[in-house]
Amino acid sequence: MATQENDSTDIEAVLKDLKKINKGSLTELKSFAHPPQPVKKVMEAVCILLGRTPSWEQSKKLLSDVNKFMQQIQNYDKDNVSTEIITKIRNEYTSDPEFSVEKTKTVSGAIWKLCSWVIAVEKYDNLKKSADEK
Repeated sequence: MATQENDSTDIEAVLKDLKKINKGSLTELKSFAHPPQPVKKVMEAVCILLGRTPSWEQSKKLLSDVNKFMQQIQNYDKDNVSTEIITKIRNEYTSDPEFSVEKTKTVSGAIWKLCSWVIAVEKYDNLKKSADEK
């Protein structure tokens, strides 16, 4: 069983990987008038975690300032995600077999890393709650 410390290391590895996202690839994402489904789903999940309405319009607004967006992701308060948000992420996104790093890798380098971040936040929350119950 993973410990909370190992889990924190996992999410830290994901955050380190996110720093390698090419800002141009994020800018490219917002240029989609009609994004591919994997892009849309990942960005909806990101919107939910960041307290936005899950829509492509909101996604483009988030991506309009790439530096601010990346700062929000890097500084995300993973220890205080509401149960409502985590439940929505788990039920509508991370439980979907199509919502995976493997499925998003072929679409965009930026989107698979963001997918990985969403999954890591959900996993961290799940393991943190399991540890708290012990």
